[in-house]
Amino acid sequence: MNRFSIALLGAMLLLFSGCNKPSAPQPPPVAEPTPAPTPTPLPVINVGVFLPLKGLGQGSANEVLNGLAMGAEEVNAGGGVIGHVLRLVVRDTRAEPARAEKAVRDLVSEDKTVALIGGLSAGSAEAAMAADEIGIPLLALGSTMPGIPSREPWIFRICQTDFHSGRVMAKFAATLGAKRALVLYDPADEFSKSLALAFGKQFKRKPDARIAGEAFATGTVDFTKHLQTIKKKNPDVIYLPLPADQAAPILRKARELELTLPFLGTANWDSLEFPAMVGESGNNTYFPGRFNPDDPSDAVQLFLEVYERKNGASPSASAAMGYDALVVLADAIRRANSTEPQKLREALGSTQSFPGLTGDITTDPELARPQSVPLLKLDAGKISFLEMIETN
Repeated sequence: MNRFSIALLGAMLLLFSGCNKPSAPQPPPVAEPTPAPTPTPLPVINVGVFLPLKGLGQGSANEVLNGLAMGAEEVNAGGGVIGHVLRLVVRDTRAEPARAEKAVRDLVSEDKTVALIGGLSAGSAEAAMAADEIGIPLLALGSTMPGIPSREPWIFRICQTDFHSGRVMAKFAATLGAKRALVLYDPADEFSKSLALAFGKQFKRKPDARIAGEAFATGTVDFTKHLQTIKKKNPDVIYLPLPADQAAPILRKARELELTLPFLGTANWDSLEFPAMVGESGNNTYFPGRFNPDDPSDAVQLFLEVYERKNGASPSASAAMGYDALVVLADAIRRANSTEPQKLREALGSTQSFPGLTGDITTDPELARPQSVPLLKLDAGKISFLEMIETN
């Protein structure tokens, strides 16, 4: 074999030895991730809300809506109720009676809501009558009138009645050292009359107490003569069992006539609008509250913290009432295990001592006996908590 053949053979050996060199180990194939299954959304329960989001009372109405939204968010985050999530369907009444009644009917017929929450302003009575006629449960915000639910079996309240409110203010009058009280009221108005009677009955329990009434006719605009008569009688306190919008012009005229004594009012004065209605004339006025922000309970303090974080401001009583209404309704749906109107009505009617932000809630007026009520004071345009007044 010559040199050329040997070189050729060597080259071929090198070539084939390179071809037979084992390849580097390859990484195992990466498995494609299995996409997570898309959760099936829970079915929805529509809750109807009617509020004066524009017009008289809009500030308080928007606070209510904030509270309702917080309640619904909390309920839904906890898995909803009976396998459903709650959805708020809202209609604006603009504080007009005709719009309030229409809102109730539309929420039921068009929006297919299973229950209603609302009120706060003009149209509450018309809305309640429509709900009763249709046969749908209604949680009435701030309703204190007698006859719920005895005369209106589909309507439920979540606040104290006129009787308790009147008693509370009479007891507070005594703590001010008042021995002579005067009540300025409208005897033709059931709200005004029932509060006046409750106040008088409680105030007269002290043997040295004297009380007088100054009645005015429905629709009175100028209260000058009434207030001049009151001034001559020189009472220690004046009780005004009237809604905030009716009380405001009376207070302004009273201060103009230099009646600087304390005025006592109703829970309706506990609103965002009232301080602006009365201005400086609201100084030295007192009224029962519907929510105590100084309550040290974990539930109240957590509500305050979350509300302020979400809305950038502290909540009012209206926000707390909205929250309570929503969670009371959710509790009733759970207990009824149904949204069928009659079953839901029965569950709401059996609500007793439900731990709400505004106090223990019992819908049966014969059983509802609040142990104490917050007493609020308006001064320098600011409503502040003063003390708790026992109702017993």
